[in-house]
Amino acid sequence: MLLLQANIGIIDANPSSTAGVIDIMCQLNHFVPRQGEAVRVIATHGDCLAVERMVDAKRARACDITPLSRLEGLEPMPQEFHHRGVMMQVIFIH
Repeated sequence: MLLLQANIGIIDANPSSTAGVIDIMCQLNHFVPRQGEAVRVIATHGDCLAVERMVDAKRARACDITPLSRLEGLEPMPQEFHHRGVMMQVIFIH
């Protein structure tokens, strides 16, 4: 498995708003591997709130024309610590 890490620097966008998260994800789209219209999915990690905002941003762009503009190459995933917390909630609630 090839692990690619990139330093993207500072993105001037508000991560607390849907519009800001869309701007951030559009910047991250430059790092998504693609071949023509086909895109490969890469994990985009964040805490639970950031993942929720990324999912909202993908929903907001769901009707765009191209896979890149729909943000299909970015898959929101909670970081390990937050993933464990979510799994504990699922286990104990159900």
